[in-house]
Amino acid sequence: MPKHVYRLVAGLLLAIAQVALAAGEAEDARRPDRFAIIFNKGYAGDNLPKDPASFERLIRVIREAHFNTVMGKYEEWRARICKKYEIRFFVDLLVPETHVYQNVEAAHKLCESLRKSDVVYGYHLWSDNIASTYDGRSRDVKNVHAWDPTHPTYVGSYRMDGVARVQGSDLFGYYDFHWKRGGHWEHLVAASKVAREKGAHFLRYCDAAPGRVGTGNPNRVGYTIATSIPFGLKGYLFHYTGGVVDEKSGQLDALGKDLKVVNAKFAAIGDEVMAIGNPTAVYSTPVTKTAKDEAVDGAPAVPGGLAAIPADHPFRIAHGEVLLGVFKDPKGREVIALASHNAYQPQDVRIEFKESPKAVSFFNRATRKWTSLRLTAGAASFQVEEYATELVRIER
Repeated sequence: MPKHVYRLVAGLLLAIAQVALAAGEAEDARRPDRFAIIFNKGYAGDNLPKDPASFERLIRVIREAHFNTVMGKYEEWRARICKKYEIRFFVDLLVPETHVYQNVEAAHKLCESLRKSDVVYGYHLWSDNIASTYDGRSRDVKNVHAWDPTHPTYVGSYRMDGVARVQGSDLFGYYDFHWKRGGHWEHLVAASKVAREKGAHFLRYCDAAPGRVGTGNPNRVGYTIATSIPFGLKGYLFHYTGGVVDEKSGQLDALGKDLKVVNAKFAAIGDEVMAIGNPTAVYSTPVTKTAKDEAVDGAPAVPGGLAAIPADHPFRIAHGEVLLGVFKDPKGREVIALASHNAYQPQDVRIEFKESPKAVSFFNRATRKWTSLRLTAGAASFQVEEYATELVRIER
């Protein structure tokens, strides 16, 4: 090859590598570092309190309910209050004043002003049916990346239809309200697949009241989230139909108290969940009881759409009816996220290893610390609480 051609090819390869490196660095900079428990009062308008005193009361109350992010119209004074309470702001770019594609100049100006902001969680670009509009949503993502390459973009849709065709999104989400409509496992399998293929994260738009408020509602809400984390869930928000914070008293109402109980379980493991990224595999044991604590018809079986633990896997679940996601932590250690298949009953789990590991640890949500599990005859035992996700770490 002539020297001048060699130099040209080498220069092109170097330029391509530099572009790829820059793109990778941008993606890393936008990757969320918080398990987002998001409070919202709807989107596409300014639905949050419009005076500082009322807004601060709201932020203080939702912080006590373990929300760590608020979605709405961005205002600098709101950001200052949020920072005081360690709340991140999920900037809604569907509000008319800074609409991502109807008011492009204003959206551009806002996003540029928020580069590297330590209060901003990300940008909310869409939460509706995508259908044939995925080109437009891809355009919006690309624009916001150019305006602010330091925070993630979010595109959500009804169920999982269309989300995979949106290009470049750092965060995506869906809602299926499975307690009323079904589709839980189908959409989780699809969401996990898309997240892994795109190197992205996914959130859920959850039904806040699929059960009777004040009694079984926390079980159902918590089950939805607990069984999503093994698939890689990195946060959630609730469909807003009123309630949560009482308008007159400014305090949590009955629904808000339900969500406080649920949020506490996931706030405790949030940092650990973010550290393990997306799962390498998701498995299920056979079940004898449904999520509603009812006996299944026929012999115990793995719920439809889920995979059983392979016979040659390094461990097996000898007791307990659980869903489990297999992850790697930053040090290369295996971490298993487990959830009970029964929204109303805990599971006493026994995990047996083919070759005894060096150590097995259980994440204590109360202390937020890892504690050692005793190995007996190559097995460890622990409890998976109902409507919660438990984490077990294996060192080989």
